[in-house]
Amino acid sequence: MNTPRPPDDLLAVWLDENNLPLPAATRRAIGVGIGTVRQRRRPIWLPSRRFSAMNSFAKLAIAAAAVVVIAVAGIQSLPRSGTSGGQPSPTPTATATPAFAQLTKGPLAPGRYALYDRLVTSIEVPAGWEGKPPFVRKLGGDADGLWWGPIRPASRVYSDACKGQSLKPIDGTLRGFVDALDAQIGTDATVSQVTLGGLPATRVDLVKDLASCSGGAESGLNLWSTRSGMTGLSPGARGIVYVLEKDGELVVFFGINYNATPSGSAELEGVIASTQFGP
Repeated sequence: MNTPRPPDDLLAVWLDENNLPLPAATRRAIGVGIGTVRQRRRPIWLPSRRFSAMNSFAKLAIAAAAVVVIAVAGIQSLPRSGTSGGQPSPTPTATATPAFAQLTKGPLAPGRYALYDRLVTSIEVPAGWEGKPPFVRKLGGDADGLWWGPIRPASRVYSDACKGQSLKPIDGTLRGFVDALDAQIGTDATVSQVTLGGLPATRVDLVKDLASCSGGAESGLNLWSTRSGMTGLSPGARGIVYVLEKDGELVVFFGINYNATPSGSAELEGVIASTQFGP
């Protein structure tokens, strides 16, 4: 008898959560604010000796020195002017405010979130979803679940997803990646031309091809590898790959639909459609 596996295992067997480093966080231009730091003045400690024996001349000299110190301190505290030889006072720059809340780990309130990736990217989630940066996901009580988020572009694709041994290098282009998935043994790939965030993209839906999979219905699928790990699917899961080019770079998003109800599948498609690039 097979022991039931927890939803996290079923959904992310080869997302390699421990080895796959997160893409760099969204970086927006932040203005530099000029702050002022108060400096604590050192107290001037007078000698403990008595001054009763001082002559008048010495007292006058000390008083004059004190007046000079006060005058210098007053000059230093005056605002500097750009017309008197001093440096003009800097004007604080307004700090940019992120357009959306940053995606965090754990349950999410419905709304739009900026992803932790190297692009300025955001997605909108309905109720019941949670953050697993840079992914968002929804796990059900019956080992069903949904995932969506950006991943590193693949460097090699498995020739046979069921045997998971022979890796085929790809050329790093959109066409090369899609063609390699389409030719993969053990998976059935449906390729379609779509858009993501208003940009042209290629979508590849991946399911197990039982006719060519040597491991049968109970085996997982090894899809591709990156510099940091391997990506695959657990038995019964369906993969959704979006590939596009943005600013001369290959961008890949990956979704997982595991045993989801029709309404859950519709939610995932809604989250995918909400993906946006830009602030």
